Amino acid sequence: MQEHKQKYIWGFWIISFVITSIFYMGCSGEEPFGNKEEIAGQMSLALQQKDMYCQKKLDRIDSIRNFLNVNEKRRTDEEKFQINANLYNEFKLYSFDSAFHYATQLCKIASSIDSAAYMVNAKTKLGYILARGGFFKEAIDSLSSIRIEKETLPAQVLADYYISFGRVYHDLADYAKDDVFSSKYNQIGNELLTESLSYLSDSSTIYYVRGKIALKDDKLAESKQLYRQALELCDMTDTETLSVLLSTLAFIDRRLELNDEAIYYYVKAAVNDIRSATKESVSMRGLATMLYYHKNDVNRASEYINEAFEDATFYGTRHRINVIGTLLPVFVGEKLDIEQVKRQTFQDSLILTSIFAIILIVAIIYILVQMKHLRRSRQLLEKLNLKLSEANRIKNSYIGHYLDATFKLVNQLDNFVLVGQQKLENKQYDSLSSMIHNLNSDFNRKSAFADFDRTFLSLFPTFVENFNSLLQPNDKFALENKDALNSTLRIFALIRLGITESEQISEILGYSVNTVYNYRVRTRNKAVDPANFEKNIRKIGL
Repeated sequence: MQEHKQKYIWGFWIISFVITSIFYMGCSGEEPFGNKEEIAGQMSLALQQKDMYCQKKLDRIDSIRNFLNVNEKRRTDEEKFQINANLYNEFKLYSFDSAFHYATQLCKIASSIDSAAYMVNAKTKLGYILARGGFFKEAIDSLSSIRIEKETLPAQVLADYYISFGRVYHDLADYAKDDVFSSKYNQIGNELLTESLSYLSDSSTIYYVRGKIALKDDKLAESKQLYRQALELCDMTDTETLSVLLSTLAFIDRRLELNDEAIYYYVKAAVNDIRSATKESVSMRGLATMLYYHKNDVNRASEYINEAFEDATFYGTRHRINVIGTLLPVFVGEKLDIEQVKRQTFQDSLILTSIFAIILIVAIIYILVQMKHLRRSRQLLEKLNLKLSEANRIKNSYIGHYLDATFKLVNQLDNFVLVGQQKLENKQYDSLSSMIHNLNSDFNRKSAFADFDRTFLSLFPTFVENFNSLLQPNDKFALENKDALNSTLRIFALIRLGITESEQISEILGYSVNTVYNYRVRTRNKAVDPANFEKNIRKIGL
């Protein structure tokens, strides 16, 4: 039972949350709040057209001035007042000096008209513009000097007076940012705005005034609801009021920590200010602050705070310049730090890349060198293999040839012993003597040398030619029989075969050791390079 009860409770809360969310979304009637790309796109497009909007305003101002100058002397003071009021309205949020000039002109014309309504209207505009320029004391003095006769003044004039006077005190409170004086200024401002309500008939303005009062009383939720109602009823062609409502909604959402919603309204306000060529505004500064502190978008924050500073400087708003001046170094400094980090990172990356490139180049060079050495080693190995193959060929040829000769000799000796024993047993001594004589003929050393020569020259056909190339030109050997070697060549033929000891050579050839030694020394002395002569002999045929 308890488990079913908990399920019902959870289901109730989920359904309540969904219904509340749908209700809030339906009541809001706003577009989804944009992401960084959407913000950047809207702002980029508006800023690209900023000069065009300013030029349109200047063209409109020139048109009004030309209209004023045409038949100026024939115009009535009331007509002049209205035209100058139009010029004042054009400059009010565009250029402080020009707006102040036309406000003073209105005061002069109003004194000529001798009408309380005109004079209150003119002095209200003068007080308002003084506050816009940061001259709060002068603005309060100007507005306080106005004599208000409620019974005779039009309701709109009285409403404008109290709203303007209330905004001056609110702006002064924002500028002071002091717990003691700001609360006092806000209280006075709220009293003046409350006084204006009895003279207002426009629903949007009434919601705006009530929302302003609630905001200064720190009733954020109530203020937001009132401002949203004012925005829904606002004349969208009234760019000044539209900008105030959007910027204030952004400020309220910022206080409520609804950061995405605040950015959304700041963007809307900033785009509206750019399109209306408004220089005296807080939207661009607010947007830059939100992007910096809540989106960590330093680049765009720096761009927008610079735009805000240029606008404030152009307009001549002293207190706006001071506020922006405290933010500008922070944003720009952060951007410079980021750029410095990027540059340092780029430099570090470049250094690392260069090091890796150098290492890679060294590695490639090393690999190429090793490959070259490997190719040389492979070529050397191939040469060694060829030499080894040649040596094996020579060895196998010699072994095969002399094994065959040896076994023939052994067979002949066996036959000789067998026959000799028979002849001895039969006492055939003459026949045995003849057989011994024939054996000496068959195995004489001369025939053995001839066999050696043929076998050696078949293995080393260019031996004589190569041998002569190692001797001095006048000491070369010329052989009558190209298939036979002389005694000297036969000695060095054995050396080529690896038999280098004179004693061993003498036993094979039947020469004395001294004879072999003398042949070797005498021939070496005839060589081009005596020191390496026999070494070069052993290389013949390789």
